[in-house]
Amino acid sequence: MDEWLCEKIGSGGEPARGFVHADAAPRLLAEVSNEEILLDVKSFVGAERRSLARVIVYLVEIEERRLHLELACSSMFDFCTRKLGFSEGEAFRRLAAARLVRRLPVLLDAIASGRIHLSSLVLLRDLLTESNVDEIVAAASGKKKREVEELVARMAPKPDVQASIRKLPDRRPSSSTTSSQAPTPSRVPPSQLQAIAERRYKVQLTANEVLRDKLELARALMSHQNPSGDLAVIVERAVELLIEKLSKEKLGTTSRARRSKPSAKHGYVTHAARREAFERDGMQCSFVGENGERCPARSFLEIDHVTARALGGSGEAENLRVLCRAHNRDAAERVFGRSHVEARIRTSRKRSTRRPDRNAPSAGPPSVSQRKCNDARAATSTASTSFIGETRHVAPEQTQDGDARKHVRTALLSLGFRGSEADRALLVIDRKEYDEPWRRPIETLVCEALGILT
Repeated sequence: MDEWLCEKIGSGGEPARGFVHADAAPRLLAEVSNEEILLDVKSFVGAERRSLARVIVYLVEIEERRLHLELACSSMFDFCTRKLGFSEGEAFRRLAAARLVRRLPVLLDAIASGRIHLSSLVLLRDLLTESNVDEIVAAASGKKKREVEELVARMAPKPDVQASIRKLPDRRPSSSTTSSQAPTPSRVPPSQLQAIAERRYKVQLTANEVLRDKLELARALMSHQNPSGDLAVIVERAVELLIEKLSKEKLGTTSRARRSKPSAKHGYVTHAARREAFERDGMQCSFVGENGERCPARSFLEIDHVTARALGGSGEAENLRVLCRAHNRDAAERVFGRSHVEARIRTSRKRSTRRPDRNAPSAGPPSVSQRKCNDARAATSTASTSFIGETRHVAPEQTQDGDARKHVRTALLSLGFRGSEADRALLVIDRKEYDEPWRRPIETLVCEALGILT
């Protein structure tokens, strides 16, 4: 253990094996007395807690500045696990604490002093407010996790669970697993995908009665191809069909692929153009950071215009790229400003809460016209996160005054503003004391108009 308890001697020196610093003088660990070891370890723990508090402060600042996006990370969780080397649990607890500290800065002192640990903060995060934070921290200080759980139960009691009797699963090992695998203890919560052998995984879920009936029907229909009724065979075939269907809907894949043609509607993305973009970029965010590393995100992918549609960008494949939602929004904020993007998101969310539920299950599949209407509504309601085409660099463009006004007005209308609002912004720009105000780049004019309206 000596090599783990050493410190560097001098600046830039190599670790001295078997040495520790006691009273600023390097000494062999064997020469340190029992009393000094106990005092030192307390000092080290205190330094560790203060260091943890500093890490949390820096995580708050990194998220605020969106620095993780520049390093090709799609989220702060991705940054913490992939760049900082935290485990999933460590990353979750530190990020939960960072977001609490941003809202309640007084918690930082409690963390640095050791009065409360991160596991307790995770349990208490939904109860903490500005008015009760001191009281709750005092009540949770020095308590174990089980005691904090009891504190949460007292402060936010839940109704009693209904008594029930249910059949437990058969404890015999499944035929799809190797006999050498020991059963997992029931007290250990299983993960959704758990490796049990080389290239073999355990998948576990809770199904309702409808899904159970569907699985039984599929088992019966596949009885000739799958005589044993192996559920894994059924799920694999079902997932294959689902991927094929979603690939057609979301990626525009087809057995008779044709090169995309320009859409008659300016900036509109056709299925063929979408397909070409995904084939080129793959099912992965195409953002590449300054370090040359590509964002690994494969979920929540969106099509983005390299030159913004609102700034005249076309919907052809050459002007499209695949980005994750986080990098797509970051690109939008770089062009239109964070305040405007956040305002549009808030507006969109308010509209969606007022709108009646159109996703309620119907008697049958929607018609083609219904699907088109739903797609149009979705495009309108998600305008905040689909600033599809926000770009970092737009080349300056000199235009005639009338053309510039037309471009800016069209851009504002495409971003959801009313005609009267767009005209008001144009009038304000007209009255600005600029030399030839409409001779500036279109991007500059659009951003100025957004500043007037938001």
